[in-house]
Amino acid sequence: MLKASEKAYDYIREKILNGSLHPAQRLIETQLAAEIGVSRNSIRKALQQLEKDRLVAIESNKGAKVHSLDLNHILQYYEIRIALESIIMRAAAENITQEELAELEATYRTMKDLCEKQDYVNYSKNNIAFHNIIYKASHKPVIASMISEIKIQLSRYQIKTMLVPGRAEESLREHKALLESLREKDIKKAVETITVHLSNVSSTISKYIKIFY
Repeated sequence: MLKASEKAYDYIREKILNGSLHPAQRLIETQLAAEIGVSRNSIRKALQQLEKDRLVAIESNKGAKVHSLDLNHILQYYEIRIALESIIMRAAAENITQEELAELEATYRTMKDLCEKQDYVNYSKNNIAFHNIIYKASHKPVIASMISEIKIQLSRYQIKTMLVPGRAEESLREHKALLESLREKDIKKAVETITVHLSNVSSTISKYIKIFY
């Protein structure tokens, strides 16, 4: 059974990552304690851990708020992701198995169905699963771990790009291109498609940054 502080940590972390708590939003201890059903002390411990994860900022005499990245930092994270994900896609194109391709194709079909239903919460969850299959196929666990740390910081921004008109459909097309490049084991195309995909996400955030606050 989870400790109260761990329960609070998991709850607040998930709310930050899925965008329910937006960047720079104040985190009121009493409100969170009542919402989660734990003590304020447990909330404080959870917030202190989330501060270490760079998901929360705690200021003296002001309390806690969701950690906010400025646009320059966000764009730099995407530059790093493009470099790392290109290595992943190159390796995945060489190493992906038929079983992993089948899993990737099934996940893509689920994403397509969810996109048509405009169920963007579950679309995003399957998007994560899609990329996780590619990470596994690449056999590059150290690089995949580095990407995972970056994605934690970007999640609260990227998930809201689905609210931009037309972006969900564009995202789906990009994932189809990623799938096709791996099916064809075309290394050049694989690197080009992941670069286009992440550049489009980055450009969308840059253009619509105000919707994230």
